[in-house]
Parts: sequence; C-alpha cells; structure tokens
Amino acid sequence: MDIKKFSGVYPAVITPFQEDGEVDVPKLENYINYLVDKVDGLFVGGSYGSGPLMTEAQRKTVGETVMRVAKGKVPVILMIGATDTQTTIKLAQHAESIGADAIAVITPFYYRHTKDVIIEHYRAVINSTSLPVILYNNPKYTNFCVTGDLLKELADIGLQGVKDSSADIALFYDFMAKVDNEGFLFLIGSQTHLVPAVVGGAHGVVSGLSNAFPGFIKEIYENCKSGNFQKARDMQLKANLLRSVTGDGIPVPFYHAVLPMLGVDIGVPKKPFLPRSEAECARIKKALVETQMIIG
Repeated sequence: MDIKKFSGVYPAVITPFQEDGEVDVPKLENYINYLVDKVDGLFVGGSYGSGPLMTEAQRKTVGETVMRVAKGKVPVILMIGATDTQTTIKLAQHAESIGADAIAVITPFYYRHTKDVIIEHYRAVINSTSLPVILYNNPKYTNFCVTGDLLKELADIGLQGVKDSSADIALFYDFMAKVDNEGFLFLIGSQTHLVPAVVGGAHGVVSGLSNAFPGFIKEIYENCKSGNFQKARDMQLKANLLRSVTGDGIPVPFYHAVLPMLGVDIGVPKKPFLPRSEAECARIKKALVETQMIIG
C-alpha cells in the first residue's frame, strides 16, 4: 500500500438522510464537496456514516455518490463490512467497480466469533478483490478484539492495514510492534488518541470531529508530524474536552446539529437516531462558542 497516499486526516463521513430514511443524495454530494479540499481522505460508511443502519442498496448509493464527487481528489476508503461474508464480498466488489481506493472491513459483528472464523472471513474478502483491505477493529461494538498476533497473521495473508477504534493505545502500539510488513497502514480510529498514536508511528487518523472541524484536527496532526509537541498536546486536550460536548458513544446526531451552524445542510439522522432538540442545539452552540470553535 502507498503509505504516503493514505496518510493524514480522514473524517468518518456523516451520511445525510431524508425524513423517510433514504439517503439524501444531493446533500451528500454537497457535503463531500465541502470536505474534499479540507482533508487528506474520506472514510465512508462506517459507524459515523450509519453503515450498520443502511440496506445493501443504500450503502452502494452512498459509495457511488461519494466516488462521483471525490474520485481523483482525495483517497476514499469505503467501509463495506457486514455481519456475513457473502454481503461483505458483494460490497467489496462493488467498491472496486466504482473506483474506491481501499476498503475497510469491520470484524463480523453481533455473534461472538472465534479466531478461525475471523481469519477465514478476511481471507475470503482479500481474495475477492484487488483493492487494499483494511481491518476495522472496534471491539466495543463487535464482540471481538483483534490482537497484535492475529493482525500479523492477517497481514501475512494479504491484509494491508488497520483502523483501530479500540480506544486502547497500548493495543495500537502492539499492532505496530507485531506487524512489520512493508507498506502496512496504521490508522487510529479517534482524534482522542491522535497525539500518542502519531508519535508512536500512526500514519493517520479517522476522526469524527473532523466532520465539523477538519482544520482543527489537521493542525493537531501536522504539529505532531513537525515535532511541535507542546502545541499538539494543548490542542489534543481541547479536542478531548470537546467530547463532553458531542456526547458519549457514536454521537451521530451531534453532527446533524452542528454542521448547519457551519452552513452545511446535512439532513437528518437515520432512525432510530433522533435529531437533537432545540434546547440541546442551543446548549451545543453555546459550548462551541465558549470554546471558540464557532463564532456566536
């Protein structure tokens, strides 16, 4: 994998929906146009993108829309993982057909799978496509945590990267210690661990906060890369403080509330997510003004 091409800051792209739960294609096109000149790449269809809430057809629509706007401008990683291997392969082949740059595959979720199942799942996906396959490790939501030793096994059968959302920096360091395959991509899955990840050797970050504040997250990353660690640390603390504003878990409705404050109509979240109330939007705006993230 071309590490230089895939390095940097990737927003975990939010998907706009209509009230009826269908993808709002015009709003998605507008949003991707808004992002492409502010970030290093796009991570599409993951947790923030409501991937697990969408039908297979909706996921294909999102991928096609993003590629229509972003192809040739920034690298696009499509998260195409599903609960079963056959659907994952179909989405992998679709991603290749529309020109995606790489695919991310979450460990198959809901059921508590064993190691041999995980290996055979990834082997089947890797063999089904010529695209680089990146493992998406998110144990809180999948009932499975990849170890450094398992990641090395998968790298040896063709896996080309990892996006780690475990929130365990020691585990991420173990990944980097165990996998020495040339061109293997290491992405941290949250801006909350950006500084220690990049200092330790991460190539980039997939960040929820960069949906709304891409310049802020890029500045943290670039300060790390240039060795300006005091500035990076100060900004890291501010980024982590903002998590108390966004809310716990995967705060998709936060971004549907905030992006209109920045002039971007991002539609509504897909149910069962609910839009933030007027009172909650006012609280968010007040907090963002106080932290100087937006102008009141």
